[in-house]
Amino acid sequence: MNNSIYKIIKPLLIENSYELINSVKILLFKENQSIFDLIDFNDEAIYCDPFIFMYVKNREQVLENIIIGYAKNNMEIEITTDEFGRIYIPNVGWLHTSYKKTRLKLHGKELKLSKNDRLIHFKHEPIYHIENTKIELLKYNLASLKPFYCDSEGIPLDVEIHEISKRHIENITKEYNLIKTNVPTQFELIEEYAPKCVIFNIDSYKRNSFATFAANGICFFNAYQDDYNEVFFIDDIAHQSGHVIFNTLTYDITKFLKISSTTILETINLPSGIPVEKRSVHIVFHALYTYYTTFICLDACISNNAFEKKQQHEAIGRIAFYLNKCYNDLLLIDNPISSEIKSNLIFTKIGLKIYKEIKNKWSEIFYKWHSKIVTFDMTNQPYNFTYSKFLELNPLTSE
Repeated sequence: MNNSIYKIIKPLLIENSYELINSVKILLFKENQSIFDLIDFNDEAIYCDPFIFMYVKNREQVLENIIIGYAKNNMEIEITTDEFGRIYIPNVGWLHTSYKKTRLKLHGKELKLSKNDRLIHFKHEPIYHIENTKIELLKYNLASLKPFYCDSEGIPLDVEIHEISKRHIENITKEYNLIKTNVPTQFELIEEYAPKCVIFNIDSYKRNSFATFAANGICFFNAYQDDYNEVFFIDDIAHQSGHVIFNTLTYDITKFLKISSTTILETINLPSGIPVEKRSVHIVFHALYTYYTTFICLDACISNNAFEKKQQHEAIGRIAFYLNKCYNDLLLIDNPISSEIKSNLIFTKIGLKIYKEIKNKWSEIFYKWHSKIVTFDMTNQPYNFTYSKFLELNPLTSE
């Protein structure tokens, strides 16, 4: 699969990552001037850890709880177990104890826990890396991530993680590796810039899969529907990691836009006329890149016969679904087939280069799959593609 944007954005991602790392170092030093006595100043993995980034963004965690897993020498800290008696240490893993919501002392390098100066028993579960990748699956709920599980009004949601992760670990392993095999350049970006992921379970009307700059580096996959399978994960990995990659890429959005990033391109209203969402040029640009990443991953897997017949049927249905969404978003900027007048006024030279490649990919995928999708009826699809509904109007044939 031709990943034409890769060569454009790879140098920019390296440059922006360097800027982000330096920003994190400066902020950590301001917080604790002896910080580099504790951790290796030159170990970039520390400053790219999403939990370090989360700390820098919101200061709601205890810094020592994060860096102890990266400490050069032994550190001793006070740490509190969660409601299940667990402790998570970045770069180390999970410590399972019988003490729930209890303050304990952690001896870092020795990996020992004590209570009232007496060592206690615990089970160490190492970090789980998805097979054949460097990507970590966060298999349990974490207090530091709970603020991100909320509905559109900001009301906290109680999501399930451990059981749904066990259920889908085979699917997600297979699909990360399918992307690695079929779109290696995109997988390289995923592994580098989206190194952690979570599978959670809650009604998708309350919370969709997502990625957020506040936890940059983590993909959150909502595997709510019973029929979610390998094709769903190809789609969702490509989509959510696309958001993470684009967050890093557009760290300084002025490099890509001539106009204000908050310029509204679309207002979505309820039937009553009340606006429910305003989509800025930055949000639309974000969405367009994720359509691109989804196209290249699904198309490569279909073209390389990575799917069985039913899965292929679903994958082509998803392509049809996103072709329509991508077309509508392209129209917010200019005609995806002919006009480029408005886009020249919106994007800088490098931004326009990326935008044109997205347009070209939309056109390429549209004409490649047109004969297959032209008869599809997508009228019953909700906001998220739903294969069971797709089957109702587009049954799988014996051909």
